Amino acid sequence: MAALEFCCTTLAAFTVFVLFLSVQLLQPTEVALKYNWLLQTIGDEVVATPGINFVGPFTSYVRYPKTIQTLEYNQVHRDLLDGRTADGLPLILGLSFQYRLMPERIRDLFFAYENEYGDYERIFKLTGMHMITEMATKFTAYQFFNEKQKIAEDMRLHLNEYFSKHLFATVESLQIQEDDLPEAFTTTILTAATSKQNITRMSKTMAAKIVEFQTARQIAEAQANVTIQKAIGDQHRIMQNGRADAAIIEAYVEAELTAYGKIHGELGLSGEDLINYIWYDTLGGGGVSADTQSDKDVEMLVGVNPSTYISK
Repeated sequence: MAALEFCCTTLAAFTVFVLFLSVQLLQPTEVALKYNWLLQTIGDEVVATPGINFVGPFTSYVRYPKTIQTLEYNQVHRDLLDGRTADGLPLILGLSFQYRLMPERIRDLFFAYENEYGDYERIFKLTGMHMITEMATKFTAYQFFNEKQKIAEDMRLHLNEYFSKHLFATVESLQIQEDDLPEAFTTTILTAATSKQNITRMSKTMAAKIVEFQTARQIAEAQANVTIQKAIGDQHRIMQNGRADAAIIEAYVEAELTAYGKIHGELGLSGEDLINYIWYDTLGGGGVSADTQSDKDVEMLVGVNPSTYISK
């Protein structure tokens, strides 16, 4: 009876142990394959439902990440990429790229690359190293200096095409973090860039000066037009004033000629006598422009020098 009880107890304990081993927990960030370690077989389905799952006796999960993973080539890991540019210059590349395993292709990944669990990561890293070093030879040193982002995207597209087809993963992004070119080339490029900036700055300064000089010329032309118009106006004013003065003088002289012509005709004065008359008449305020309202007494002395007169 004791032996039977012991056997029952042992069987019950073994059953509980087997049931305990038949339950597996899957995290939300994981996908898995069922692996029967007794029969050394892999299940046909990929398990992607997180939580506690019953997998059966002698079975466990072979787990793979469902999230984005990063591969890095840098000085810290002592695996910087050593290559050459399209123009033959030596190039040291440090970069990283992010990949994501295809959940539906996990079983293919396992049978293709998993001699030991996790071998796929070493395959990914070696494949990335080879492909990136090869792709670097398609770009010139000048492109690495000026078009780093474009090169990184071209590399990502090429990696993604190969990884999707052969490695059952997608490449989500790629960053070039270090691209060491020969110091002489870098110095030359920096000098050229500085010169280009100076040329651009001087070109903009020249364009600004051209605008400034054009503006100054337009202002000068406008001022010159104002000066010319003012001069033309002054000319017309002076000519009109001159013509008016000439007309007045001509009318005055004509009136004087007419008046003294009558004196000559009516009094019979001529020669020196007429001149003396005109002189004394002028001194007395006579003539055409004389003020007829003024009352002046002038005595003229015959035989006296015309420049002498007596006024009361």
